[in-house]
Amino acid sequence: MTRLWSRGGLSWRELIYRTSRESWEDEVFGQAARLAFYHFLALFPALLLLLVLLLKFAVVAADLQNSLLAVLQQILPDPVFSLLSGMVQELNGKARLGGSLFPGLLASVWASINGTWAMMRGLNTAYEVEERRPLWKIVLIAMALTITLAVLGLLSLVLLFFGGHMGEAFAAGVDLPHKTMLLVLLVRWPVLIAILLTAFAILYRFAPNLFHREWQWSTPGAVVALTLWVGASLLLRAYFTLSHSYEQIYGHLAAVSMLLMWLYLTSAAILIGGEMNSEIEKAADHKPKQDGALAKHQRSGT
Repeated sequence: MTRLWSRGGLSWRELIYRTSRESWEDEVFGQAARLAFYHFLALFPALLLLLVLLLKFAVVAADLQNSLLAVLQQILPDPVFSLLSGMVQELNGKARLGGSLFPGLLASVWASINGTWAMMRGLNTAYEVEERRPLWKIVLIAMALTITLAVLGLLSLVLLFFGGHMGEAFAAGVDLPHKTMLLVLLVRWPVLIAILLTAFAILYRFAPNLFHREWQWSTPGAVVALTLWVGASLLLRAYFTLSHSYEQIYGHLAAVSMLLMWLYLTSAAILIGGEMNSEIEKAADHKPKQDGALAKHQRSGT
C-alpha cells in the first residue's frame, strides 16, 4: 500500500491545492449539508439511547454525563451547549420510561445508519470509485460502522470519566491548584484526539469501496480532518460569542441553526480528509510511471 505520510511525492502546497480543487469539484460542502441533516435527526434520539444505557450504571451515571457535558462545553458555542445540556436534562426523565421509547430509538438507528451511508457515498466520491458492493453488504457495513463509532463514543466517555478521576487524584497528590485545567490539558484532549483519529481511520478504511487497503490508524487526511474540525469548532464558537446576528435573525431557533452549522462543518472536515488521502494515493500511483519514464529517458541518452 502507498505510504500516505510520504504525500505521494507532493509538496504540502501542491497537496493542499489539489485537495481544495477536488473538494470543490466533488461538491464536498453539498454532501456535508446532507450529512448534517441526518446527524441532526440522529443526535437527540442517540442522546436518549445513551442516557438509557447509563441508567444501567446508576452509580456513575451522573459523573459520566458531567464528563460528556464538560467536553461539549469546551467545543460548542455557548447557545448550542445550553441547548444540548437542557436536552440532556429533559431526556433524563424520558430515559426512565424504558420500553415506550422504542419507536424513538428505532428512529435514531435509522437516521444514524442513513448518515453513515451518506458518508460512505461521500467518501466514494472523494476516492473516485463507484459503489459496486451489493445492497446487503452496504447495509451491513453501514450498520457495523455506525455501531463501531457509537462504541468509540461511549468508550471515550468512559475514558474521560476515569481519566478525570485519575487527573484529580494526581493534582491532589502534587498539590496543584487548577485541577480542572489540568484535567482538560492532560486527559480530555489527548483522549479525544486518539478516539477521533481512530474513528476517522475506520471511516477511511472501510467506508469507501476500496480493495486491498491496509489498516493505518493515522493518515494525513485524518490529521487534517481533525485539525479542521477542531479549528472550525473553535472559530465557530468565537464567532457566535462575538457576533449576535444569529440571535437577531433566527430568534429562538438560533441555537438549532448553530448546531446544524457545527454538524455541517464536522461532516465537511471528514470528507476533506478523505479527499486529501485520495489525492496522495493518486499522486503515488502515478509517480512510479513518471520515474520509470525518466529512467528510460536517461538510459537512452536523449
